[in-house]
Amino acid sequence: MKPGLSELIFASFTFEEGNPHFTKVLILNAFLFITAIVSLISFLYNILFTFNHALNYIDPFIFFLMLFSLYQLRKKENYEIAAHIGTFTVFFALIAIAMILQNQSFTLIWTYFFAPFAMITLGAKRGLIITLIFLLVIITGSCFGIGVWQHGEWDIPSCSRFSLAHMVMLYVVYAISNSYEKAYQRIEALREREKAQLKLFEKLSITDPLTGLYNRRSLKEIFPKEFYEAKRNNHYFAYFLLDLDYFKPYNDTYGHQKGDEVLVAVSKLLNKKFKFAFRIGGDEFAGIMIAEKKTMIKHTINKLHHAVKSLHIENKNSPIGRRLTCSIGVHIIKEFEYDFEEIYRLTDTALYKAKALGRDQVIYL
Repeated sequence: MKPGLSELIFASFTFEEGNPHFTKVLILNAFLFITAIVSLISFLYNILFTFNHALNYIDPFIFFLMLFSLYQLRKKENYEIAAHIGTFTVFFALIAIAMILQNQSFTLIWTYFFAPFAMITLGAKRGLIITLIFLLVIITGSCFGIGVWQHGEWDIPSCSRFSLAHMVMLYVVYAISNSYEKAYQRIEALREREKAQLKLFEKLSITDPLTGLYNRRSLKEIFPKEFYEAKRNNHYFAYFLLDLDYFKPYNDTYGHQKGDEVLVAVSKLLNKKFKFAFRIGGDEFAGIMIAEKKTMIKHTINKLHHAVKSLHIENKNSPIGRRLTCSIGVHIIKEFEYDFEEIYRLTDTALYKAKALGRDQVIYL
């Protein structure tokens, strides 16, 4: 957030969204800008009319520190440094000016600006602590007679009114700042819960609830992205279909719960080996792989084929062996003509061929 000069002069800020951090950044911009301008005007006025040498050092000190804070805020985008430098500069400058001028020309009026400055820029609690320390110094100095304040008119009743007015101001500013921060914290908590729910709904919409793999719907979204990624890098693109052999008899024999455990176990293998793996439906899975060499693709898919058998899941209904096996059909591309239906058809043909040749094997097309 970097308001322009006209926005700073006329306080015509535009908020992109209801975020309290943006509000604090804009207000800090305004505070630093105004303080720099006031210190510059005070410096020029003092040189031309009052000739107070002590102020000739304080005002430039304030001016350059405000410029440095604005630089940190606007160029470096370091809010914390800008807020702390700005606050502590005003803290020491107001105390120094009050002591030097001995409250002549009602100098202490400027101290009322410190509470809102500190609490808006540093936060309600930190700002409250800094302001209480500031008021302790100012009120102690004024009420217990550092010099002759305001030509001797500074007495106990005026000091009491000054102190009470400050405390009322402090209470009001703290109440507003603190309640605003708490309200935003509640709103932000609701936003975070909403974001978490949206992420959950999004995940549920693109993943299979049982296995956690991507579902058929997400396949058509991911497929072209990976295809053109392989094309840009001049790599091989592979799409494969995996079907568990004799899974229906297994499911009927051992029950659906055991069948689900098998599907989850196979899904974990796919998740380990492939960036994008899908459950197409039932016991049919799919996957996408991109590699620089065709041999890398074949090596990975062959390892997957053996890994399924290595799960040591007994399938006594399988005529080809006592362990769970799978058939895999793979289509590998290097000449990139995008046609999802054709690629899917060729991969499905490879899978059908693997089954027709006796299952428990990998066929490449």
